Amino acid sequence: MVRAVKPGRKRDGRLGPPEGYPKDPDKYGDPANWKYPVHTPFHARAARRYFNEPRNRAKYTPEEQTYIDKKINEALERFGVAVKIKGGQVEDEAATIQADVPINKDIDKMTFDELLLVFLGKNRLASAHGIDPAVVSVDKETETLLAGTVKQYSVLIDRQERRVEHDCVDFKTNRAVGRLFCKHLGAFLMRVDRQAALRLLRELLRGRDRWTFE
Repeated sequence: MVRAVKPGRKRDGRLGPPEGYPKDPDKYGDPANWKYPVHTPFHARAARRYFNEPRNRAKYTPEEQTYIDKKINEALERFGVAVKIKGGQVEDEAATIQADVPINKDIDKMTFDELLLVFLGKNRLASAHGIDPAVVSVDKETETLLAGTVKQYSVLIDRQERRVEHDCVDFKTNRAVGRLFCKHLGAFLMRVDRQAALRLLRELLRGRDRWTFE
Protein backbone atom coordinates (compact mmCIF):
# COMPACT_ATOMS: atom_id res chain seq x y z
CA MET A 1 0.00 0.00 0.00
CA VAL A 2 1.33 3.43 -0.96
CA ARG A 3 1.90 5.69 2.03
CA ALA A 4 -0.05 8.95 1.97
CA VAL A 5 2.12 12.07 1.90
CA LYS A 6 0.76 15.61 1.98
CA PRO A 7 1.43 17.33 -1.37
CA GLY A 8 4.14 19.96 -1.59
CA ARG A 9 3.86 23.28 -3.35
CA LYS A 10 3.34 22.98 -7.10
CA ARG A 11 4.23 25.37 -9.89
CA ASP A 12 0.57 25.82 -10.82
CA GLY A 13 -0.62 25.88 -7.20
CA ARG A 14 -2.68 28.73 -5.78
CA LEU A 15 -1.23 31.09 -3.19
CA GLY A 16 -4.52 31.17 -1.30
CA PRO A 17 -8.16 30.10 -1.50
CA PRO A 18 -10.22 31.13 -4.54
CA GLU A 19 -12.65 33.95 -3.91
CA GLY A 20 -15.70 32.74 -2.02
CA TYR A 21 -14.10 29.44 -1.01
CA PRO A 22 -13.11 28.25 2.48
CA LYS A 23 -10.04 29.78 4.08
CA ASP A 24 -9.36 26.58 6.03
CA PRO A 25 -6.75 24.47 4.15
CA ASP A 26 -8.28 21.32 5.65
CA LYS A 27 -11.31 21.86 3.38
CA TYR A 28 -9.18 20.99 0.33
CA GLY A 29 -7.94 17.68 -1.03
CA ASP A 30 -4.64 19.42 -1.76
CA PRO A 31 -4.29 21.94 1.08
CA ALA A 32 -0.79 23.09 0.10
CA ASN A 33 -2.02 24.36 -3.26
CA TRP A 34 -5.64 25.20 -2.34
CA LYS A 35 -6.97 22.69 -4.86
CA TYR A 36 -9.84 20.19 -4.88
CA PRO A 37 -12.20 21.80 -2.35
CA VAL A 38 -14.36 19.26 -0.52
CA HIS A 39 -16.48 21.46 1.76
CA THR A 40 -19.87 20.58 0.21
CA PRO A 41 -21.30 17.44 -1.45
CA PHE A 42 -21.19 19.20 -4.82
CA HIS A 43 -17.54 20.20 -4.46
CA ALA A 44 -16.51 16.80 -3.10
CA ARG A 45 -18.12 15.10 -6.10
CA ALA A 46 -16.44 17.56 -8.45
CA ALA A 47 -13.08 17.01 -6.74
CA ARG A 48 -13.42 13.28 -7.24
CA ARG A 49 -14.31 13.72 -10.89
CA TYR A 50 -11.46 16.10 -11.70
CA PHE A 51 -8.84 14.23 -9.73
CA ASN A 52 -9.77 11.03 -11.57
CA GLU A 53 -8.42 12.61 -14.76
CA PRO A 54 -4.93 11.25 -15.54
CA ARG A 55 -3.56 14.67 -16.50
CA ASN A 56 -4.43 16.01 -13.05
CA ARG A 57 -3.14 12.99 -11.15
CA ALA A 58 0.14 13.13 -13.09
CA LYS A 59 1.07 16.37 -11.32
CA TYR A 60 1.51 14.45 -8.06
CA THR A 61 3.68 11.62 -6.81
CA PRO A 62 1.93 8.30 -5.99
CA GLU A 63 2.20 9.18 -2.30
CA GLU A 64 0.60 12.58 -2.86
CA GLN A 65 -2.14 11.00 -4.97
CA THR A 66 -2.93 8.65 -2.10
CA TYR A 67 -3.20 11.62 0.28
CA ILE A 68 -5.61 13.51 -2.01
CA ASP A 69 -7.67 10.37 -2.71
CA LYS A 70 -8.00 9.82 1.03
CA LYS A 71 -9.11 13.40 1.68
CA ILE A 72 -11.69 13.31 -1.10
CA ASN A 73 -13.01 9.88 -0.11
CA GLU A 74 -13.37 10.94 3.52
CA ALA A 75 -15.41 13.96 2.45
CA LEU A 76 -17.61 11.87 0.15
CA GLU A 77 -18.25 9.36 2.93
CA ARG A 78 -19.08 12.19 5.31
CA PHE A 79 -21.64 13.48 2.82
CA GLY A 80 -23.07 10.01 2.23
CA VAL A 81 -21.68 9.44 -1.26
CA ALA A 82 -20.26 5.94 -1.68
CA VAL A 83 -17.05 5.99 -3.70
CA LYS A 84 -13.72 4.29 -3.23
CA ILE A 85 -10.40 3.93 -4.99
CA LYS A 86 -9.03 0.39 -5.21
CA GLY A 87 -5.80 -0.28 -7.03
CA GLY A 88 -6.06 3.04 -8.80
CA GLN A 89 -9.51 2.16 -10.14
CA VAL A 90 -12.80 3.75 -9.14
CA GLU A 91 -15.50 1.32 -8.00
CA ASP A 92 -18.78 1.08 -9.94
CA GLU A 93 -20.66 3.31 -7.53
CA ALA A 94 -18.43 6.16 -8.67
CA ALA A 95 -20.52 6.28 -11.85
CA THR A 96 -22.65 8.62 -9.76
CA ILE A 97 -19.69 10.92 -9.39
CA GLN A 98 -18.71 10.80 -13.05
CA ALA A 99 -22.25 11.63 -14.13
CA ASP A 100 -22.76 14.35 -11.54
CA VAL A 101 -22.08 17.23 -13.91
CA PRO A 102 -22.28 15.74 -17.40
CA ILE A 103 -19.36 16.66 -19.60
CA ASN A 104 -20.07 17.65 -23.21
CA LYS A 105 -23.74 16.81 -22.76
CA ASP A 106 -26.72 19.14 -22.67
CA ILE A 107 -28.77 18.36 -19.56
CA ASP A 108 -31.95 19.00 -21.54
CA LYS A 109 -30.96 16.24 -23.97
CA MET A 110 -30.21 13.62 -21.32
CA THR A 111 -32.54 10.64 -21.27
CA PHE A 112 -34.56 9.61 -18.25
CA ASP A 113 -32.21 6.73 -17.42
CA GLU A 114 -29.14 8.95 -17.85
CA LEU A 115 -30.60 11.41 -15.38
CA LEU A 116 -31.52 8.67 -12.93
CA LEU A 117 -27.98 7.30 -13.20
CA VAL A 118 -26.69 10.59 -11.82
CA PHE A 119 -28.74 10.20 -8.66
CA LEU A 120 -28.63 6.41 -8.26
CA GLY A 121 -25.38 5.04 -9.64
CA LYS A 122 -25.31 1.82 -11.66
CA ASN A 123 -26.13 -0.62 -8.88
CA ARG A 124 -29.09 1.25 -7.42
CA LEU A 125 -30.46 2.03 -10.88
CA ALA A 126 -30.52 -1.69 -11.63
CA SER A 127 -32.21 -2.33 -8.27
CA ALA A 128 -34.82 0.35 -8.99
CA HIS A 129 -35.67 -1.30 -12.30
CA GLY A 130 -36.09 -4.57 -10.40
CA ILE A 131 -38.77 -3.27 -8.01
CA ASP A 132 -42.22 -4.65 -8.83
CA PRO A 133 -44.48 -1.82 -10.12
CA ALA A 134 -47.29 -3.33 -8.05
CA VAL A 135 -45.62 -2.12 -4.83
CA VAL A 136 -45.30 1.47 -6.10
CA SER A 137 -48.21 3.84 -5.52
CA VAL A 138 -48.35 7.42 -6.84
CA ASP A 139 -51.07 9.01 -4.70
CA LYS A 140 -50.60 12.66 -5.63
CA GLU A 141 -49.13 14.14 -8.79
CA THR A 142 -49.32 17.89 -9.42
CA GLU A 143 -47.04 20.47 -10.98
CA THR A 144 -45.31 21.09 -7.66
CA LEU A 145 -45.96 17.98 -5.55
CA LEU A 146 -45.38 14.25 -5.93
CA ALA A 147 -46.39 11.87 -3.15
CA GLY A 148 -46.93 8.17 -2.67
CA THR A 149 -45.36 4.99 -1.38
CA VAL A 150 -42.90 2.30 -2.43
CA LYS A 151 -43.47 -0.90 -0.48
CA GLN A 152 -43.93 0.33 3.11
CA TYR A 153 -41.97 3.54 2.58
CA SER A 154 -43.39 7.01 2.00
CA VAL A 155 -42.24 9.43 -0.70
CA LEU A 156 -42.82 13.18 -0.90
CA ILE A 157 -41.15 15.46 -3.45
CA ASP A 158 -42.10 19.13 -3.14
CA ARG A 159 -40.77 21.30 -5.98
CA GLN A 160 -42.10 24.49 -4.45
CA GLU A 161 -40.36 23.90 -1.12
CA ARG A 162 -37.44 22.14 -2.81
CA ARG A 163 -37.70 19.18 -0.49
CA VAL A 164 -37.39 15.41 -0.89
CA GLU A 165 -38.71 13.28 1.99
CA HIS A 166 -38.37 9.51 2.21
CA ASP A 167 -38.00 7.08 5.10
CA CYS A 168 -36.03 4.02 4.03
CA VAL A 169 -32.80 3.31 5.91
CA ASP A 170 -30.50 3.67 2.90
CA PHE A 171 -31.88 7.13 2.15
CA LYS A 172 -32.02 8.36 5.73
CA THR A 173 -28.57 7.20 6.80
CA ASN A 174 -26.66 7.47 3.55
CA ARG A 175 -28.06 8.92 0.35
CA ALA A 176 -29.89 11.97 1.72
CA VAL A 177 -26.68 13.49 3.07
CA GLY A 178 -25.21 13.52 -0.44
CA ARG A 179 -28.52 14.62 -1.99
CA LEU A 180 -28.77 11.39 -3.94
CA PHE A 181 -31.55 8.84 -4.47
CA CYS A 182 -32.10 5.33 -3.17
CA LYS A 183 -33.65 2.57 -5.29
CA HIS A 184 -37.15 3.33 -3.94
CA LEU A 185 -37.07 6.93 -5.14
CA GLY A 186 -35.83 5.71 -8.51
CA ALA A 187 -38.68 3.20 -8.76
CA PHE A 188 -41.18 5.88 -7.72
CA LEU A 189 -40.07 8.31 -10.43
CA MET A 190 -40.36 5.53 -13.00
CA ARG A 191 -44.11 5.43 -12.27
CA VAL A 192 -44.93 9.15 -12.45
CA ASP A 193 -45.60 11.09 -15.63
CA ARG A 194 -42.38 10.87 -17.64
CA GLN A 195 -42.27 14.54 -18.63
CA ALA A 196 -42.86 15.60 -15.03
CA ALA A 197 -40.08 13.29 -13.88
CA LEU A 198 -37.72 14.67 -16.53
CA ARG A 199 -38.44 18.27 -15.46
CA LEU A 200 -37.81 17.37 -11.84
CA LEU A 201 -34.56 15.51 -12.51
CA ARG A 202 -33.19 18.29 -14.69
CA GLU A 203 -34.10 20.87 -12.08
CA LEU A 204 -32.40 18.80 -9.39
CA LEU A 205 -29.29 18.22 -11.48
CA ARG A 206 -28.86 21.93 -12.06
CA GLY A 207 -29.29 22.94 -8.44
CA ARG A 208 -29.84 20.14 -5.95
CA ASP A 209 -27.53 21.76 -3.41
CA ARG A 210 -30.41 24.20 -2.88
CA TRP A 211 -32.76 21.32 -2.04
CA THR A 212 -33.37 19.58 1.27
CA PHE A 213 -33.19 15.78 1.33
CA GLU A 214 -34.52 14.28 4.55
